[in-house]
Amino acid sequence: MTTRALTDRHPDRSTPVRSAAVSPTLAHRVLSLLAVVALFQGLPTLLRNEAVSRVYLSVGFGLLYGALLVLALIVAVARDDLPLRRLDVAVLVAAVARLGLQTAEATGTRVPTYHDDEAALVTTAARSLVAGGHVYGVHFTDTARLFHVGMTPLMSGATADTFGYPPLSVLLTAPFTAHGPLPAPTWLPVTGLWCLGALVVAAALMFRLLPAALRPAATVLVFATSWMFLYARDGYPVFLTLPFLVVVLAGWSGIGAGGRLGRTGVVSACCLGAADAAHQLAWFLTVFLLVGVLLLRRGEFGRWRPAVTVAGRYAAVAAGVFLLLNLPTVVVDRRAWLPGVLTVLTQHASPQGLGPVDISLWLTSGSGALGLYSAAAAAALLATLAALVLWPARLAPALALLPWPAFFLSARSTETYFVLLAPLWLVALACNERALFAVAWAWRPAPLRRRTVRLALPPLLVAPALALLLTAVLTPSPLRLAATATGPQAGRPARLTGLVRITASVRNTGGTPLRPAFAVSVSAWPDTGWRIVSGPAAVPPHGSAVYVLRRVGSPLAPDPAGTTLLTILTDRPMTVTNARLRLSPR
Repeated sequence: MTTRALTDRHPDRSTPVRSAAVSPTLAHRVLSLLAVVALFQGLPTLLRNEAVSRVYLSVGFGLLYGALLVLALIVAVARDDLPLRRLDVAVLVAAVARLGLQTAEATGTRVPTYHDDEAALVTTAARSLVAGGHVYGVHFTDTARLFHVGMTPLMSGATADTFGYPPLSVLLTAPFTAHGPLPAPTWLPVTGLWCLGALVVAAALMFRLLPAALRPAATVLVFATSWMFLYARDGYPVFLTLPFLVVVLAGWSGIGAGGRLGRTGVVSACCLGAADAAHQLAWFLTVFLLVGVLLLRRGEFGRWRPAVTVAGRYAAVAAGVFLLLNLPTVVVDRRAWLPGVLTVLTQHASPQGLGPVDISLWLTSGSGALGLYSAAAAAALLATLAALVLWPARLAPALALLPWPAFFLSARSTETYFVLLAPLWLVALACNERALFAVAWAWRPAPLRRRTVRLALPPLLVAPALALLLTAVLTPSPLRLAATATGPQAGRPARLTGLVRITASVRNTGGTPLRPAFAVSVSAWPDTGWRIVSGPAAVPPHGSAVYVLRRVGSPLAPDPAGTTLLTILTDRPMTVTNARLRLSPR
């Protein structure tokens, strides 16, 4: 038989070919395999880094590498769901072992205790508490020197050297400080270990609460993303909220069902209060959660009174736990406590981010209304809350994600507002039946019953945020800036030797005196290591001033292939001004 004859026997190619549906077992197997593959991330580098200095760690990474290869093979050949579930447990154990090896590799007497200021301030505040001192309202000026970390710069030119988080991290760290009942070595990152432990607990809870086929996703989201380990190792307090919020969001749609909290509701409320006592990001989620519970119960009961009653009980239990955990610092600090726990929201940290604020930081000469970025974020947050009230059945499944897109507009739009809480997105989505949200009460006054009004409503909700955002972008800075930088060696270009001296000519076109704080930017991380050696404290209205800046420490190397910017920040009003540095020999 000829080849043509064989071809003629094939079915008509015009007939559509349908692919076989993916079976649940195959989907589970693929997700399990992805969890194994994700754990390979960085292992070869870690193994080679310790091949000589700490051989036992290299051996551990090597054994883990081999175990993951075996697990991948077994996952691929497992026959049905039951072996896959057991393999998922083994993969989770391997992930915890990987976390332990990473922690050992990143901890030691020759390794910095912390790399960022959050946990350094937690540790300093914990030492103060144990010594009978204050936690809030105190400037811990030695933190940067003791821990060799950079501090968050403020718009005023100062640094954030006060403790500005709720106190749970301090209470957990205090017993292990030098004068506590269980003193730990000073090189041990106690706050970081608490955060890493919280990651493990959160993963275990997710593994227990998620549907079996989705359990490998807990391993991926918690252990296989590099930033989770880095932030947790450095003791960022938001990780302490994760295990508590996993419990809260897993089944939040059933809170107060039937008019009773029950044991599950009380446990959830206690966990919510503990999360609120750990980090301010939990506060924003709390508002959306309480509104969501209220709308669901209003839809269930058909009346406001029982809905408000059960939601109020839930909120009261959470508030009681929050205040109980805050009680030691309330007693110690009294009036300083409330401003202290609000510090992160009120301190006017310097702008930084991955959002529209970059337009004023890098693409234009600055902004004369920098504070409106955060006002736009607040407006967007309120619009999102209003949208939840209007369309609860549609938006409630994404409750754990709803508060965070608004932060994209803020003046300090960092990734910590988004990706660190990603495990919660999965929990809220997978552990609540979507059909339960259909009964939620939706506000429908007479005008909203018209289709044209409903279509126009989303643009109207976001209009205030967009107006504020455009105003922040388009408002020019009142300062005009021209600057020249020089290097340390005569006769050689500054770009070859580094910058040590800057001369800046500043003109104030506004009617308010402005106190400048200077920074030099060669990347997204402005360098604030510059001291004013000549120039007035403030630029007068409609006046000019010349400032001479000198580098504190070693010269700053500019980017030879890019632009070096001089940035001026002012706090009242909040403005940012950028100008390209002209580089010249000394």
